[in-house]
Amino acid sequence: MGVTGRVTQDLKPRFRVVQKMKDYINFLKEVESLNNKYASIYFNVELEALAMPFWSWEEIQKGLELRQEWEVDESLIPFYGDWHDLFCLNGITGEIVALNDEREVLCSWTSVKDFLSCMSEKEIVYDEYLEGGVHHFGDSKGHEVKH
Repeated sequence: MGVTGRVTQDLKPRFRVVQKMKDYINFLKEVESLNNKYASIYFNVELEALAMPFWSWEEIQKGLELRQEWEVDESLIPFYGDWHDLFCLNGITGEIVALNDEREVLCSWTSVKDFLSCMSEKEIVYDEYLEGGVHHFGDSKGHEVKH
């Protein structure tokens, strides 16, 4: 193998990493648009309401500076939630995780594609009274609203 062949071989893994980062950035720049279509997500086999909006690109960028204060790992990029409950993209692996206030992983998706495949347009209404009007991941059982 000549020098050119070795250089090409050496650059292939780096190119894949750069391409994945571009894909992650594109997802994060467009994630706010999910608010227009989806009302819920399949979360550990249960349908959960999306009670808060997905963040804008600007909110995501500002959120990077708040990770340490909210005890969120540096490898995670939050893009949904109220800092108690969060959806985050792992900037290294591409995995998406749902974290609770104790920073436990409640649910994970292996990729952006898997996460998007779990999104649903179904609206959820909760039967139980929600304390303070706040719904946290896995708090209560809801039922689907049929249109």
